[in-house]
Formats: sequence, C-alpha cells, structure tokens
Amino acid sequence: MSKWTSVSKLSVILESGYQNCNIYTNGRNRIGVTINIEPTDENGNPIEVDPQHLTANLWLIDYVDESKLNWNGFSGWAYTDTANDFTAIPGESGEATIEEGGTQQVTFYVYCSPGVNRKSIGVQVRTDSDDTVNSSQNGTYSSKVMLNPRTAITYMRGDIDWDYSRTTTQLGGDAKNVTTEAWNYYLSLKAVDNHFVAFSVSHCFSEDGYDGLFAWNITPESGYKDFYGGYVWYREPHDSAYHSGQDGHLGEIVNFPVGNGWCDYAKIYDRQYPERYLCFTWVHSTTGGDGWHIPNGPLDYWKKWFRPRIVAYDMYGNTGTFWVDGSDITSALKIYDREL
Repeated sequence: MSKWTSVSKLSVILESGYQNCNIYTNGRNRIGVTINIEPTDENGNPIEVDPQHLTANLWLIDYVDESKLNWNGFSGWAYTDTANDFTAIPGESGEATIEEGGTQQVTFYVYCSPGVNRKSIGVQVRTDSDDTVNSSQNGTYSSKVMLNPRTAITYMRGDIDWDYSRTTTQLGGDAKNVTTEAWNYYLSLKAVDNHFVAFSVSHCFSEDGYDGLFAWNITPESGYKDFYGGYVWYREPHDSAYHSGQDGHLGEIVNFPVGNGWCDYAKIYDRQYPERYLCFTWVHSTTGGDGWHIPNGPLDYWKKWFRPRIVAYDMYGNTGTFWVDGSDITSALKIYDREL
C-alpha cells in the first residue's frame, strides 16, 4: 500500500481567489484561506489522502518565521475550520489568481483580535512519514496570502436609520369590540455597501402570546380602555421566524385571553431583505365595555416597561449597542446608543 511521504504541489490562496485582503480586528470577521495540495507517495506518484486525515496534518503558519497561528484561539492571529455569519472580505484587493485543478483542497478561516500587525500566512504539512513541508519564506514552496488588519468599528446612533411607518393588523378594524393602530419601527445600518446581518436582544418577554413585549401602559384616564404596547421581533432569521401562511410575517399583539377574549396580529418585516432589519411595533388598542382585564400572562400591572438592549452585527462582525426606551410607551419608541 502506498504511503504519503511528500507533496508535489503546495499553495495557499484566499477563498475569493485573491492573494491579499483586509480583515476587521474584532475577533468575528473570518476570511476563508484555501490550501491546494497534491500529496505523493514514496515513488513520487500522486496519492489521495483521506480529507479528514489531510486536514489534521495541515497548519497555517507565519510566512516569515513559520510559527503556527492559534487554532481556535482567542487572541492574536487565529484560525478555525468553520465559517460564521461574518465570513466576508471588507472590500476586495489584489489580483485574483486561478488555481489549477487536480489537487486536494482544505479551507480554513482566519480571524484576529485588536492590536495585531499585518500578517503573511503560509502553510505547513506533515506527511505520514513524519516529513514536514512548508510554504514559507525559507520553505520548499513560497506561496502565501497577506491579511491587512482594519480597526473594528463601533456603531453609534448617527450610523443607523430608525424609520417607522404604519402597519396593518388582522382585527384592528373591528370597531365593534376593539380598534387598534400599529406602527413598525425599523433599525438598520445607514450604509450603501454594508448592512446588519444579526441581532442580539435582551430585556423582553419570550413566552407564548407575549413574545417580544417590553412595555405597556393601560391608562386609567380612559377607564383602562386604552392599551399602549411595545414589541421587539427578535427571532431569527427574520425572513422566516414569523411567517404565517399567506398573511406573511405576523407578530402576536394585544393578548387578553382572560376577560376580554381578545388578541390581534400585526404585519411585521414587511420590507425587502427583512433579515437586514430589526423590527419593533408600537401599538395603541382601545376596547369598549369595562376596559382591559388583568392579569393576563405577564400583564399583572397596569403599567410596566423595560429597555431592550440590542447588539447589532454588520457583515464583518462589527457591532453597535443600542437601547430602546419603553418608559414613555404612550408617545413613541425612541432609540439611544447609551443606557439611560
């Protein structure tokens, strides 16, 4: 049986086909680096190596000093074998190269932390005969890629859009019982060539029937007939999490199963590319009779509110942290880049 003893080809290239590119130093932006390798046996003939075994015997290294990058590391230059939501190149640079076929390929994903310097990256191979072959400055091969670090971005209030528009509800026009008005607010990145791709939300309810609720006020001035509420639709992916048949994306609102026997649904994420936005809904709903009844689920007070904390991530893993104020829910939804 043939034994893997050497390689007749060893090169490294960015997954995009370029030899150099930028990378954000936020620890999340990942750049795909593909190794092209042709293993050979003791007679110099091409040999197929099990992909898993091949991957286990390849390392990304510093092109100059041949030190290994940190595998699944948390600092400096590191790499792993899986892509993430932020595997994207911040602009393209360099000249694309077309690699010849007939070789085995393994792709790793490089990322880095703040404070790193520009890095030239090569590759090291260990064969089954325990021989080591490098693509490095002093190695058998000289292929490399170059990564240029960019300072991570922190987004502030002026970097985002906070648009709102009226939306429809399934039962809001039933004036015999309840009349509902609803407005959707959309958080998005104010950029031409970039957008948010993920959101992390805390400080809201997550139970059935009240999912996303973070503020309400049932006003005593009207005999507790007016309900004002705020909802954040945080489940992902946004373009499928709230889908309901032909009605599109719907979020459950104004849920009073006890006493009133009422709930409604607002149309949400009614925009192109909904996954690029985080949607909030402001609701004003008026009922007749003796007003709204509590307790219903978490609604055991006439008035209660939180300030949802949102971490928004762009295509490259850069972030902005924002808070939506629920203290004045009878008025509007306001967003801040600081905790009040």
